[in-house]
Amino acid sequence: MADGSRFPRLAPPFAITGAAAGWLSAGLLSNPLLGVTYGEIKPLAALGTMLIAAVTGVLLKKLCLGWRYSYEIETPNAETRPTSDRTGYHVLVVLLAGAAAGAMVASLDHASDGTLGGAASGVFSAILFLPVCLLILSSARRAQRARLGSIVAGSDRRAVWGILAAALSAATLLAALDWPAAHLEETEKPIPALFILLATALVTLVVLAADLRALKRAQTALAPGLEAENDGPAPLVDLAVPRVDLGLGDDLASRLARSAAAYRGRDRAVELVQGNPEQALGALRRAVRRGVTSLALMGVILGAHGLAQSSFVAKLYAEARCNTGLPALLCQTYQAQAIQSR
Repeated sequence: MADGSRFPRLAPPFAITGAAAGWLSAGLLSNPLLGVTYGEIKPLAALGTMLIAAVTGVLLKKLCLGWRYSYEIETPNAETRPTSDRTGYHVLVVLLAGAAAGAMVASLDHASDGTLGGAASGVFSAILFLPVCLLILSSARRAQRARLGSIVAGSDRRAVWGILAAALSAATLLAALDWPAAHLEETEKPIPALFILLATALVTLVVLAADLRALKRAQTALAPGLEAENDGPAPLVDLAVPRVDLGLGDDLASRLARSAAAYRGRDRAVELVQGNPEQALGALRRAVRRGVTSLALMGVILGAHGLAQSSFVAKLYAEARCNTGLPALLCQTYQAQAIQSR
């Protein structure tokens, strides 16, 4: 059974995911090419989906942890996944949450296609954001591996937010279709998507900076001069001696101050380091690489938003709109506006 004390809270990241999913999905469905709903529903969709997603995060955490009874006294094993922690269950919960959010928004907004149509739109949106949810669960599950308060444990908990930021930055591409539509004055420019992209980049920078500091701290603690616990007589250890917990592995090493006495003198530990150096440094380096890769991905996504504002994409969009049966005069107007696109 998973260890609840090490498992991160899922309600906050899922609430943020829900708000972004509600806004971006409503924007996509309200694009004139799809025409499923209208743009004014986006704030309501973001709020409703955020609330339901927060509850979904609480439920998914419970599924990941399993049910523990009061008579069970053994220590939970973080490596053991309960029977309730299955991908199929998670997918089902996310899809049901999407249907509930869509039905609720449609009911509150008195949508013409009714709650059933809203539920269908909600399931569609949930499918689009299902990879984001599964990535969050995977990173949260991995956060159990390290000891609480250790260097790697801190990095693993930050990874939940780093992976969330990377996934949400990719999700902003759902709004890319609104750039050519805005040029044809069919909808507003998807400026909120750029704000989401900027926010995810800032979060990624903060996480990357923290991971770099953690890696530097671990490397400093593992600098030459450490001696393993079994390399000789046990040194004297003061309870006030600084301890560095890498988080992975049970190795114990110490940095010693040599005794000045030649006879019956014992070395004194001035620093203790717990954990396996290779495992810990490997985990921290992977975290740093993940942050750098995420920033590079966000740069590509920003470029995609820029490309969506080009005349080439505007022409393609105008042609697609004309193929939906628009009047010839309106098509000519759209094509002329597309040519004037920067």
